[in-house]
Parts: sequence; structure tokens; C-alpha cells
Amino acid sequence: MLGFPAMSGAPAAWAGGLEQAKAGLTALAGQDYHTALTQLTEAMDSNELPGEQVHLFLAARGYAKAALGDYNAAIEDYTKALEKDAGYAQAVFNRGNAYFSLRHYDLAISDYSKALEADVKDAKALNNRGAAWFKKGNLQSAMANYSMAIAAAPDDPDLYLNRGKTYEALGEPDKAREDFLQVKKLDPSAKTPLD
Repeated sequence: MLGFPAMSGAPAAWAGGLEQAKAGLTALAGQDYHTALTQLTEAMDSNELPGEQVHLFLAARGYAKAALGDYNAAIEDYTKALEKDAGYAQAVFNRGNAYFSLRHYDLAISDYSKALEADVKDAKALNNRGAAWFKKGNLQSAMANYSMAIAAAPDDPDLYLNRGKTYEALGEPDKAREDFLQVKKLDPSAKTPLD
């Protein structure tokens, strides 16, 4: 018998919070957002998670909330995660997505810009920042972001589609057509305005 009777309850309790968190992450990966939200909330409420990892679970719970359409609650979780780890680029990117969903484009642009501080060639952040600029009507800034995204990820057909739509909005149909043809080249099943 190895026993450490005074410690026997603590590791089991800690493992319970961590096991709930793991179950929440598994549910999140399986797109079972309600279960993920419940498991992650219970894990955090247990106060048994390692302090240095709490920001990861907050961001994961924020993702579940956003997937369920509760963008304001998601923003709260992402903000709390960033208070614990200001350099957590995925949380700031996802918070930008939540702001975008709420049509708070200036806040979204700010967060995408912060995410790009961690990786200036993050094609997703460039694309999303371009989309926010497009929604604000700043087509030149949208174009610049889409072009940088394409330079970073030239095999992503969505980037060409977005830039092509921007060319259309700018009244440049020939350049738009070139981008739409590139979309088809990269993904023949993709739908474009040429269809």
C-alpha cells in the first residue's frame, strides 16, 4: 500500500476539473457546442484547473458560445482569456470574429490587427480584416488585405473569391474575372459570380 491519505482527495478533484475540461474540448471538436459549453463551464467553476491553462479553456468556451450565436458572451470569455494571456493570438482573432458577427467592424479590425502582430502573414486574419474593411466600404483597404492574404496563402480559393468581389465593387470586371477563374482553377466545384 503506497497511500498518501492526506492527499488522496486532492488529485482526484483536480483530475475531475481537468477531465471535464478535456470532455468539453472533445465535444467542441465534435461540434457539440452545448455539451462543450456545459463541460467547460463546470470545469472552470470547479477552480481545479491549472492556472496557466485557464486562458485556453476560456477561449474554448468563448468559441462554443460564438458557435451558438451568443457573441457578446463569447467576447466576454475571449477578453478574460486575453487578460490572463495578452499574447494569445487565437483568442484575439476569435474575438475579432465575434465583433464582426455583431457588425462592430472597427473593433473587429482592431482585433485582427492585434492577431497579425503575432504573425504578419496570417492569411485568415488578413482575409477577415479585409472583409471588415469591405463591410465598412473601404474597398482599397479590403483589396490590400486580400492581396496580402493571397501572397501568404496562394492556394486558398476563398481569398481569390473575396478579392474578385472587391474588384467587382471597384468596377474592375477584368481583374475580378481573373480572380474568379483562379478560384475555379484551385477548386472546380467552387461557386463564383461566373456561374
